[in-house]
Amino acid sequence: MNLQEEHKQFKFSTMVIAIPLYFVLSLWIVFWIEGNYNLYFTKYGLYPQTLKGLRGIVFSPFIHSGFKHLFNNSVPLLVLMTALFYFYREIAFKVIIYGVLISG
Repeated sequence: MNLQEEHKQFKFSTMVIAIPLYFVLSLWIVFWIEGNYNLYFTKYGLYPQTLKGLRGIVFSPFIHSGFKHLFNNSVPLLVLMTALFYFYREIAFKVIIYGVLISG
């Protein structure tokens, strides 16, 4: 691969920053809604050996025990998702979907 092709591959766009920001912002909005309206989303978490507990595979990334937990997840998530969308733009959404489904 020559230098010109490499430069095209790593072209910056607003999507590189916008999508990770929207995802992290959605985590904060869910946390704010949970706290403001006294809702408890822990019932949507992973519960082993129950069919109802399988919904946690999708919903568990949005459940946090407190502000510190949410903050400590937000910073690395923002950095790693930004790197993912910058370097692997073509497969970034697949990586996120597989990561949520398989890691859950």
